[in-house]
Amino acid sequence: MMETKDNATGAWQPNELTAARQQINDIDDQLVTLLAQRFEAVTKVNEAKKTANLPIMDHGREDQVLDRVTGNDPNPETRAYMRHIFATIMKNSRDYQDYLTKMKRTH
Repeated sequence: MMETKDNATGAWQPNELTAARQQINDIDDQLVTLLAQRFEAVTKVNEAKKTANLPIMDHGREDQVLDRVTGNDPNPETRAYMRHIFATIMKNSRDYQDYLTKMKRTH
């Protein structure tokens, strides 16, 4: 018989599900910390691009990053998803750089 446990909503669920969800929560917490560090680095990149008068978008660099992270995924079945996740992260990084650039102009 599978053991169950009350979750935060009061519903019963198998211990395996509870454990897997907790693992995801822990990983999400780590991802937030890492993404915050990434945004700090993006701020530095934005300053360097501004100083060098370079555009925010660098297609060559983005292709390199996407190829690298896709190649680092040991699971061939998730590589396309990993590529999409990182493409989204980089789009948000570009959007943040655009925000930073506009903020500097208004101040």
